[in-house]
Amino acid sequence: MVTFTVNLYYSNTVHYLSLQELGALIKTTIHSTLSDEYWVTAEIAQLNCHYHSGHCYIELVEKTDASVTAQMRATIWARDYKRITAAFLNMTGQELQPGMKVLVLARVNFHELYGLSLNIKDVDPRYTLGEMALRRKQILEQLTREGIIDMNRKVHLPPVLQRIAVVSSVTAAGYRDFLSRLENNPYGYQFSHRLFQAYVQGEKAEESILHAVRECLRFRDRFDAIVLIRGGGSIIDLHCFDSYPVAKEIALSPLPVLTGIGHEKDETVADRVANMRLITPTAVAEFLISRAKLFEDNIDALKHALITRTHELVHRERLILKSLAENLSQCSRHFLLSISGILGNNMHALQARALSAIRNPSLRLAAFEGRLKNASDSLFKTMSRTLVEHARALKVHPKHMLTMHTQMLEKHATTIRLLNPLNILKRGYSLTLLNGRVLKDISHVSKADIIDTRLYNGSIVSIVEDIREEKQSEQAEKNHLFTGDRGA
Repeated sequence: MVTFTVNLYYSNTVHYLSLQELGALIKTTIHSTLSDEYWVTAEIAQLNCHYHSGHCYIELVEKTDASVTAQMRATIWARDYKRITAAFLNMTGQELQPGMKVLVLARVNFHELYGLSLNIKDVDPRYTLGEMALRRKQILEQLTREGIIDMNRKVHLPPVLQRIAVVSSVTAAGYRDFLSRLENNPYGYQFSHRLFQAYVQGEKAEESILHAVRECLRFRDRFDAIVLIRGGGSIIDLHCFDSYPVAKEIALSPLPVLTGIGHEKDETVADRVANMRLITPTAVAEFLISRAKLFEDNIDALKHALITRTHELVHRERLILKSLAENLSQCSRHFLLSISGILGNNMHALQARALSAIRNPSLRLAAFEGRLKNASDSLFKTMSRTLVEHARALKVHPKHMLTMHTQMLEKHATTIRLLNPLNILKRGYSLTLLNGRVLKDISHVSKADIIDTRLYNGSIVSIVEDIREEKQSEQAEKNHLFTGDRGA
């Protein structure tokens, strides 16, 4: 029975306790009603281990939809902490850390000065492992409902993967093993790789891996595949690979994702949604090398098959060519014999036609000669008769022509005599000249001009003293008198 002193102070109507008295009352009540130890599930929000004392102070929380619905301090005393952490580390391979869900055996404690807290007596690591498995199952079910769980597995895997985007930690042993195996492959294959740095364990691992994968996809045209590797570690460390955002990013990746997380028995969500899951980083490197080797072997096999097939085709074509040559030779002999016979026949026919052609023109020539001789005789006789007639005509025609031309000459002489100006002058006409030219118009002569008037028996030289121009009516009557023309 716990004794305590209650100082009652009586005022007029109020009774009250001191703070210490109230704390003692609470402590007595808690210890009397919650005297047992209880298994409690919670999430570690903060964890501080005192270096000198060895005590571990923990802040436990419970969350609902990311909201804290309960919070309480807890302590693992130094005498229990070594035992608890050793057992937890042995089973999970991981020390207690913030963000981890745990099942703890605790006793409720209350101190008047420090308030309510839990005194942790033990931690069950099996609960933590089971919680991770449950979370993994829920994520896989969500990815299945969304229809994306197998999308990356359907991405075409190129026959040769040489441009590799590596998501890992530069200090991870697995990353070094991966590079060593890849760069020292026995076939001398050259691989291009680029590290996208990421934490692969701890609180920041999930966000860091998600960021690295997104960076890889930002340069997707430069890579053939993404390799997500981690070199071993505890099972608890796998929780970052059981992340829904990371798994969704891998599932939707247009590049094939290969994982080598280092746990053969435990398949993470990242392993499940990846295009191919390999156990270790070294196994990933071996896969890349073997795939390149397989491609080279296939090329060699194709090359060998091509050479073999080419030889077969060449041999077959040679046989065909030989057979064709033999057939051609036989056909050529038959053809030459046939042509030789035809040529012989044609030569005989040509000789016969030549003889015939030579003989026929001779006959025709003889016929032409006879016809030509007859025609010549006939033409000679005709021409002889014509010449005789022309000779007879020549004897008669000159006399006749001489008589006709004599008559014509006499007729022209008479005409010339009649047209002689002297004869005209004899009939009383005269001819007047001015400066040696016949004067025909009165307008061509002027006063004082010397004119020469010719008569049939002489001439008269005169000086013009007066010029009288006849009127047009008088001139018309004269013209009529001489020509009979009355004019217009």
